[in-house]
Order: sequence, then structure tokens, then C-alpha cells
Amino acid sequence: MQTIALIGNPNCGKTTLFNMLTGTTAYVGNWPGVTVEKKEGMVGGNRILDLPGIYSLSPYSPEEKLSRRYLLDQQPDLIIDVIDATNLERSLYLTTQLAELGRPMLLALNMEDLLQKEGISIDAKRLGQLTGCPVVQLSASKGTGIDTLLTEIEHALAEPKAPLCPLFSNFIERYISHIIADDYLHLIPSGRQMRWAAIKLLEGDDLFISSMPPAPQTFQNYLDLSRKELMVHFDDDVEAIIIDQRYKIAEHIAKDCQIREMTAKQFNFDTLATGKYTALPLFALIMGAVFYLSIGLVGGFTTGILESLFAFLADQVHVLSDQAGVHPLLSGILADGIIAGVGAVLTFVPQLFVLFFLLSILEDCGYMARIAFIMDRLMRSMGLSGKSIIPLVIGTGCSVPAIMSSRTIEHQKQRELTVIVTPFIPCGAKMPVFALMLTYFFPGRWYIAPLIYLLGILAVIVTGLLARALDRHKETNAFILELPRYQKPGGRNVWLQTKERIMGFIQKAGTIILLSSVVIYLLSSYSFKLQMVGEDQSMLASLGRVISVLFVPLGFGFWQASVALLTGIAAKESIVSTLSVTVGTAALSDFFTPASALSYMTFILLSSPCIAAISAMFKELGSKRKLLFAILWQTGFAYLMAMAVRFIAMILS
Repeated sequence: MQTIALIGNPNCGKTTLFNMLTGTTAYVGNWPGVTVEKKEGMVGGNRILDLPGIYSLSPYSPEEKLSRRYLLDQQPDLIIDVIDATNLERSLYLTTQLAELGRPMLLALNMEDLLQKEGISIDAKRLGQLTGCPVVQLSASKGTGIDTLLTEIEHALAEPKAPLCPLFSNFIERYISHIIADDYLHLIPSGRQMRWAAIKLLEGDDLFISSMPPAPQTFQNYLDLSRKELMVHFDDDVEAIIIDQRYKIAEHIAKDCQIREMTAKQFNFDTLATGKYTALPLFALIMGAVFYLSIGLVGGFTTGILESLFAFLADQVHVLSDQAGVHPLLSGILADGIIAGVGAVLTFVPQLFVLFFLLSILEDCGYMARIAFIMDRLMRSMGLSGKSIIPLVIGTGCSVPAIMSSRTIEHQKQRELTVIVTPFIPCGAKMPVFALMLTYFFPGRWYIAPLIYLLGILAVIVTGLLARALDRHKETNAFILELPRYQKPGGRNVWLQTKERIMGFIQKAGTIILLSSVVIYLLSSYSFKLQMVGEDQSMLASLGRVISVLFVPLGFGFWQASVALLTGIAAKESIVSTLSVTVGTAALSDFFTPASALSYMTFILLSSPCIAAISAMFKELGSKRKLLFAILWQTGFAYLMAMAVRFIAMILS
């Protein structure tokens, strides 16, 4: 069995191609010793890996370093360089570096279907001649060219050939040749190409130099002299000189291989999506429409129907149990525990499905990347990285992968601050709680849902500004993000993303929430003497009253609300099931007022997340002290904001 590595720039369609090649054989895990996910599968009896996207082999983020380390240390039998055919020159910059590794390589020209729209045609045969690699034109999203790619993979593995190494100007090549000829380069790890090593030594690549034994003084003196002469000749530092040489090669190959036809100038949607005065209003309008369709329209139609259905099922269970002589405890667990608790959560599946579906469309069509772009300056003004917007966007689905995605942020303080503020963004697990309160206390006012998101963003801003004000050693860095072109959302990708999110939600309802519903029912039915009592004398009520006094200033100082918050530590969806078991959704108005309902939603929105997200925070922060600070800050800030929201709501009502 041989190993194939898929590599390419971010947004080149690499993962889509990986999914097409592997089908159901793909699985996700962590790299040994590294908390970065890897995707691995089988194609034609060979192992294939989807490496994290990179722009070059001079990496900065942990994921970029991992891709480079794998290519150098593991020596895959074949590298498939996935190229965005509509951005040939930019993609070829990475290709020039991959060629220097000396491993067999195949070029996959992806997004062929978009070339015609861009008025571009590429001479694949000529590109193959200039790079020394087989070239396959395909469209991963459309599934075209996949069979040809599979055939070329077989040929490349059966008859491995090293690609052609691009040459720089004669002035630079003279120094590279002298370095290669030195005996010191024979100490490089087995399998690495000497030309690549020579260029890295000339550049002064710290990551590479740290993997080499100390160089003899005479050789080090020659390197220093070479760098100095290059800097004088080109009036630039050596790394910038090499970068410029690579881009000139990429530009030459691209010009020689592609033909651009004259096309009529068309309206560019980015003038609105990234415009100084139009970007944020457009984003607010789009997100408002998303919440109106999911929570206002679909939620308003389906919630009542499903609630009636689950109530009917619970009544029928009681009737049938009485007729069959089933013990009241068992029938109560099934009807008032499982059906009431789990059913209360499943009631919101239709609106969450629509919400996840619409968000997946926005991600797949390329719009979400625009949000990262327009929020960059705001993020950096708060001491965060421009890349911090990525976890915040992912957090609308689930806080766990959002927190883990902060690994791509280079600076430690920015990364840690991003981990702390990411749970402020309402995840899918909190949506059933908001939907429940909106349904019963604010019917028809769908616009409150996006206001909840704005409140989460406000919490991020306040925390960031405070952290920046207290930080004496501010870290600033530019955020370089390539905006992917707009494209028609792929039906398969959108479906898979939506399915993964909604099935994860349903799976929680069938495991954690089911178990917690049974436990809550039992605790609310028995006293500490294990005698069946009313809810007010139960163990649950006793435990809830101990902490409920803390929430009196917030307007929900009754034990049922306090207990629901405790069960929410396991899974935020459990809050709905707990309230359903202990209060009954129809009786919520006997306990909450509109002002206290807003306060309750605010506290749930901003307080510390579920146990899974807390575990992810600990893994990324790497310190119990920092984790404790994060939890205390989140919960304390949530308490103050909930009190303020209740006060304002009471004044306005």
C-alpha cells in the first residue's frame, strides 16, 4: 500500500476532491502528538491524506507547519497538488516549492467548470511540459475528470518520476550550486532534496536550520557572505528575493499556459459585500432573513404542531399504562420524563435544520469569508487576530470545533483571548432555549433572535477592549485572507454539513438529554428519604433552592430555572428538557415574565459553555489557572449583563 498526499492552497477545492475520491472510506482523527485534525481515506487500495491547506512551505500557523513536516518527514509516494485553475499563477507559487522536494507529483487543475465563465483556457499539455508533472483538468464539485485522475494516479504510482525543478536567475543559482556542493548538505535527513535544503539554508529558514546539526564555521561564513552579497545586489532581504524569484517563475508558466478571452465587464457583488458603508448593513439584512425564515416562519409553523404531537403521545402512554397496570413510576419516566424532555428538544429540529441549511449555503457560496474580511480591522482593534473571526463564525454551529479552530492564530495571547470569547457566540445547542422563550413570550418578534447574536458580539467586543487596555505588550499582525470566488453552493456539501450538524443535535437528544430527562424526573419525584413526593418537596427542589437565591436579582430565582442551568452544563439543550419536565412548557408564563425571560436567555448566552466546550478550552489554553479565569469571567460577565438586560426591559415595558 502506497501513500498519497493531497496538498494545495486554502479554498482550492482540495477537501471536496478528497471526499469525491474516498467516498465513505474517509475518517477524521488527530495527528499523533498534535491537536490538529487529519482526514484520511483509501483510494484504489492506497492510503490518501488531506493535508491542511497552505500557501507555501515557509509556514507560520501550526497547521501549515504540520503540512510541511509531513511532506518532509513522511515522504509520501505521490503528491497531488490541487490547483485552483482560475488562480493559476498564485497556485503555482506552491508548486515551485513542492517540485524541489523531489517527490513524484501530479497536478490536479480544479474548478474547470469556472474557467469558461472567467474567459480562461489552459493548455494542460504545455503546463505538464514546463513542470514535468502529469496534469489532469477536473471539477471536484461537479464530479468531472475524477476517472481520469484515478487513472493518472495509478500511472504515477507505477512509474514514479520527479518533477522539474524551477531555476532562478544565474546570479542566485551560483550560490545555490556552491551550497549543494558542500559536504555539509550530505548531513540532511534521508530523502530530502538537496536543492530545497540549499535554498532553505540561504533563506535562513529557522524551522529547517533547527533540524540540522551545527554547520562548520567556514560553511556558516560562506552563507553569511552569500546573503550579504545577494542583499546588496537585489537591495532586499534574501527571503523576499527568493519569494520574488518564485513568483516570476509562476508568472512565466501561467502566461505560457493560459489564454484569457475578453469578456464583458459584469457587476461585482463584492462592491456591496465588502464595501465600507454597505458590508455591515448587508450582513445584518442577510442574517435577519436567515432568522426570519428559520425561527420566525418555519419555527412559528412547526413548533405548535410538534408540541401537540408529543403531548398527545405522553397522554396516550399514561392511558395505555393505566390500562396495562404499569407502575406509575415507569409510566411517569416514559411519559413525563423521556417524551416530555426529549420531545421538548426535538420540537425545534425543523427550525434548526433550516438555520443550519441556510448557514451552510452562506459558507459554501463564499459569503462567510467576506465577513471575516470586513471584520478584520475591528478584530485587531480589540487585541484579537483577524483570524479570530473564523472561530466566531464556526461558533454559530458548535463551540467545540470553533474553539479548536483558534489554533491557526499565531500569537499566543490573541489565541487565548479568542478561546475565551468564542463561547459568547450562540451555538446551535443554545438555539432551542432561545426558540422556546421567543415562542412563548415574544410571538411574532423574530427580530429578537438576531439581537441575541448582536449581544454575543457586544460581549466579544467588551472583553477584547478590556484585554487590550490591560495588555502592556500588544500583539498586532496583519490578516491575509484570500477571498474565494462566489460559486453556486454544492448540493452535496451543503447537505453533508447540514446533516452533520442536525444529526449531532438529534444524537444528543437521544443520549445525554434522554439520560438527563430520566434523572431529572426521578430527582423531581423523590425526596432524600426515597419517598415519592410532589416536586416542591423533591431532592431536585431542595438542591435548586440552595443556588436559586443567587438568581433573584436576575428575575428567575426559582429552583426550576436554577436546576435547568445546572443540567445545561452537560448539554445546553438539556435546559429545555429540564424546564419541560419540572415546569411544563405551557406553564412557563407562571414562572417567567418577558423581562426575566430576556434575562434568562442573556445568562445562558454568555455564561460558561457546556462541559465539552470547557474541555476544548482547557486543551487550547493548556492551564487550569487560565481555564478558571475564563469560566469566572464568562459567568460573572453573564450575571452582570443579565441583570442589566432585565432592568432595561422592565423600564421599557
